[in-house]
Amino acid sequence: MVGYIILLVVLLTLFVVLPLGVVAMVLSIVYNRRERELRGEAEAHRKILESTYDRIWKEVKTRCRLTEQHRRSFSGVYPNLIDQEMDDEIMLNYILDHNLDFDPSEYAVLKANIADDRQRFVLHQRRMLTVLDEHNRLLENKIAYRLLKNKTLIKYVPVETNYERWGIPL
Repeated sequence: MVGYIILLVVLLTLFVVLPLGVVAMVLSIVYNRRERELRGEAEAHRKILESTYDRIWKEVKTRCRLTEQHRRSFSGVYPNLIDQEMDDEIMLNYILDHNLDFDPSEYAVLKANIADDRQRFVLHQRRMLTVLDEHNRLLENKIAYRLLKNKTLIKYVPVETNYERWGIPL
């Protein structure tokens, strides 16, 4: 009788416990790798978004002859600048509030120079939001959550944009 119990324990270990442990180990590797990939992609998009902001600021600063002290007030104008076709009146008022000597004929050049950066920002922010959504779904998966080493959310505050205006489906 004892021999049958030992045989049963050995068989259960070989055919149930061991395979479950292997499956858990493989799933742990897969989930943790995916989590690191998503975190890395989010960081890459964050850097692109920050560099786009810096490039647009540099263009506005150079063309409009603003100083670095105006950067803080520019961050208040930036979401509107990104979200919509640049409202000429609002943007010109912002520029003229900070530089009365600004030549309005330079505005058309400024607008053309930052158009591509605006499109790039919207595309990368859209991808960033997709990555955040994928990461959140991974954390909501009960099995994955138990096997993940890093369970912290990726933090990002999006700039409000109207994606439909840009032809990007939600």
